[in-house]
Amino acid sequence: MNTIANTWKFVTTMSLKVEDSKEYKEIHKRVELLQLLKQYYGSGANFYDFDTGDLPLRELIAFMSDEGYPRRLPETEHVLKRVDEEIITLENKKKQMRLQEMESRHLNSLLIITSWTKLIGTQNKGVFLSKPVLDLRRDTIVMLTDETQTFKELTDERIAVIFGPGIYYSEFSVDSGNYLEDSFEINGICLPLNLLGKIYTADKIYHSDKIDATITEVSTILPFHIIEQEETVQTYVKGIISRNVFLPNKVALEKFNHHILEGGSYPVAEGFKIMSAHPLWYNKLLVEPDYELRTGSGKKAYSTAGIGSLSGMVHKLKPIIFSSPSKEREQLERIEEIVKQYRELGFQLLKSWIPSY
Repeated sequence: MNTIANTWKFVTTMSLKVEDSKEYKEIHKRVELLQLLKQYYGSGANFYDFDTGDLPLRELIAFMSDEGYPRRLPETEHVLKRVDEEIITLENKKKQMRLQEMESRHLNSLLIITSWTKLIGTQNKGVFLSKPVLDLRRDTIVMLTDETQTFKELTDERIAVIFGPGIYYSEFSVDSGNYLEDSFEINGICLPLNLLGKIYTADKIYHSDKIDATITEVSTILPFHIIEQEETVQTYVKGIISRNVFLPNKVALEKFNHHILEGGSYPVAEGFKIMSAHPLWYNKLLVEPDYELRTGSGKKAYSTAGIGSLSGMVHKLKPIIFSSPSKEREQLERIEEIVKQYRELGFQLLKSWIPSY
């Protein structure tokens, strides 16, 4: 299975569970009746000649009778205002119900760090299979973010760790003109607070008070709730995000989706794989001591393009972050749950936003 397209056929389109609840369906039905009532009052048609579509006329008559709506009014402006206000209220309630389910499923945001080396400010292009990297074309992180935990070092420096399933993807050359690709599964990013702030405060490519999305020169943060924006706003934002985010990072996104959708990715048993800019483990991918990282060709990896080294030293970092082994496992299980929910729902929500998917 070599392409993301082949992987998609194993992913079932799944709606939000709340949309199948009795309460949600009742609200949706009421909105349909109000929309129909609005059309009726604005049409001037004879009541029994009015086309109610798939809804039986008797349901509209019963609704009007129960809610005190007259069949015909000389002046309907105040009635239409009441109908419009209730439609807006009910649509907002439906939106909040969908958002609550997204949050309960831990579908937070899609984070894309365009260039790891630019974010942390290193000129080190790395080494690949004992050969120095000549040109680093891409060094991108794609991650579904969960919690961000902060802690204080003995030196009083504050450090943050962003958790979530992700990949580090690189495109590079070790021989002039011959470009290679490499990628590794990650589930955390460790940064001093000043670098975490850079993700949010770098020069913005796009900014709008209406949209809760961050698109800067070094990163993009796309909350899943942005999918709940009004359709006209969605269309505008899709264009912005497609041009500035998805097209430039298309290959990295494809690699991420292919990896997360296949079975066996992000197993709890393999522990943490954290990209680190911690001063003690600067520009390293930290893994468990007994875990062996391998390149795409299957060879054991000690370093790769854009990363200083791949090191089994994550056990040194974990006691600073977690108070007990049980807390470590809870975080790994949360990441596992995010993977499950993305396969079931998140990918389907995001797919329509990505060009050519």
